[in-house]
Amino acid sequence: MAELTAQTTFTIQEPPEVYQETVDLVLLPENAGSLALRELRYPGDTLPPLIYGQNPDKWENFDTAPLTARPILKGEMTLADYSLARWPGYLKDRPVREIWSGSDKQSRMEAYFFRRLWEYFANPPVTGYITWTPKDRINRAYNIEIESLSAGGQDTVSLDYLAIREGLITGEVVFTFRIIGEA
Repeated sequence: MAELTAQTTFTIQEPPEVYQETVDLVLLPENAGSLALRELRYPGDTLPPLIYGQNPDKWENFDTAPLTARPILKGEMTLADYSLARWPGYLKDRPVREIWSGSDKQSRMEAYFFRRLWEYFANPPVTGYITWTPKDRINRAYNIEIESLSAGGQDTVSLDYLAIREGLITGEVVFTFRIIGEA
């Protein structure tokens, strides 16, 4: 019977003295806006440009840039224990919500402006995107897709008879959209 034998030599080197690692650093630009009113523009100017009568009281997922780079923490079971791992994340599809904080007895938006917002919401462009320019925060424009518009409740439009006759919208108004990219 034949016998197989093999032989090899391994060279063991010294470990390198310097390790180099690169990490992405997320820095937001300073507020370069002119504190002007925000504005919406419809592609092809089918609808007239809409300049906000009053900027929202609060907004979510936007400061001087979309707040999308968020670290992601994930926990997984291992054979003996539980392990946590964190890595830089990018959640590009976070909706931006603009909120005008009215109440049953207080209005933060005029009915005229609400109706113009509704026209933009009810008539999505066939081609192109609506452009949103948050001039109070930064001098950039973004292409957006409008997701929802509500007044006085979730996914509903609740109007008060006396307030609407006076040209006002009572209750909280929430305008939600997603940023597609820079315009």
